[in-house]
Amino acid sequence: MAKIIFTSRYFKNAKSSKLGKLVKYMGTREGIEKLPVGEDHSPSTVNQQRVIKEIVSKMPYTKEYPEYKDYEKESSKCNASEFIDAAIERNADKVQDSKKLVSYIAERPGVEKLGKHGLFSLSDDKIDLDKVSDEVSNHEGIVWTHVVSLKREDAERLGYNNADAWKSLMRRKVFEIAEAHKIKPSNLKIYAAFHNTTHHPHMHMLVYSSDPNEGYLTKKQIDNLRSTFGNDIFRNEQYKLFQAETLKRDEIKSRMRDILNKYDISQDDIGISYKLNDLAKKLEKVDGKKKYGYLPKDIKKDVDNIVKVMAKNPKIQSIYKEWNDINRKKLALYYDSSKKPDVPLEENKEFRSIKNMIIESALKYISAPLKHEVSLVQEGIKLLHSLAKLIDSDIDNQLNNFDSKVDRKLRAKINEKKIAQGQKIEGQGYSSMSM
Repeated sequence: MAKIIFTSRYFKNAKSSKLGKLVKYMGTREGIEKLPVGEDHSPSTVNQQRVIKEIVSKMPYTKEYPEYKDYEKESSKCNASEFIDAAIERNADKVQDSKKLVSYIAERPGVEKLGKHGLFSLSDDKIDLDKVSDEVSNHEGIVWTHVVSLKREDAERLGYNNADAWKSLMRRKVFEIAEAHKIKPSNLKIYAAFHNTTHHPHMHMLVYSSDPNEGYLTKKQIDNLRSTFGNDIFRNEQYKLFQAETLKRDEIKSRMRDILNKYDISQDDIGISYKLNDLAKKLEKVDGKKKYGYLPKDIKKDVDNIVKVMAKNPKIQSIYKEWNDINRKKLALYYDSSKKPDVPLEENKEFRSIKNMIIESALKYISAPLKHEVSLVQEGIKLLHSLAKLIDSDIDNQLNNFDSKVDRKLRAKINEKKIAQGQKIEGQGYSSMSM
């Protein structure tokens, strides 16, 4: 079950809807529902059973209400009363014309009327319940009714078991409420009341504009309001869950980066190197940005498949399961996420950065061969230079040796001629006389 229940209804013609009765009910609801001694666990009355049967017949979806689940477990007067109240408040536009349901509000077991009402607004000015009732009943524009409900244990734990806490919450969210309804903040009108019921304490709000031609609320904006109120009430818990979720996401990215950096194909037991190489070849033919969002569908599919294969890594599977458990707790704020299956990692939009990380790794495969060839050429040039030096050195030595051999033969012939002419030979200790 969701931690917060946010329901919305609207009236197009307040005059014909008897909306003024709802205003008075809101303002006096807290005072009139007083059980004699705590919770009355005695069996529900015949009248309650008849009304409940009528409600679920006309509105079958109310069987999903947590109050109805409580009534199913224990059909007591207390649980029956809470379900009927919830059905009336969350479907005010449908039950206002039902005399039986409206009359039941004043006929429930344990009614105790008090003199003061519990209605509050955007200011601390004194509120005249009759005047507000007439104002709302005669409003020519749209009037929205919202109910924000919590489980009793959450209301007690977080301090939302009193009217002041709900009034402060409503006033903190004035601009979000105005924006959602497309109403100028200066024209916004809100009347609300806190209903401190046994199992599901809640705030009932009436929202409209002083300008009858202003105001429009979409389903998306209703979801935004649910999120706005829920995140404020559970802000500390949600913050911790967001932090834990981010840590797990970063851990998965880190693990995948380790796998992508393992370029040794002989050590690649899941074939990532081969898949990246194939992806690299396709990326070479792509013009423009090589980011996941800009790629053709067929290449996106290749990237998704790589994520799918990597997600089979036991460690990544374990971390992703932890991430999903945390995410499920976070989503439980708005709806029952226990039955929601985990989204496969390759389809999870919150992990899109992993896909761009894979693309970057594949792009390295494009430049890697070129770098390798350049390296080989450079090494080859160095080798050639070294070889050339060796060759040059060897040639010089051979030439020097050759020159020395030539010089010795030439000197020998010269010396022979000198001796024949009686000349002195360099390096010898005597001289010859000419004849």
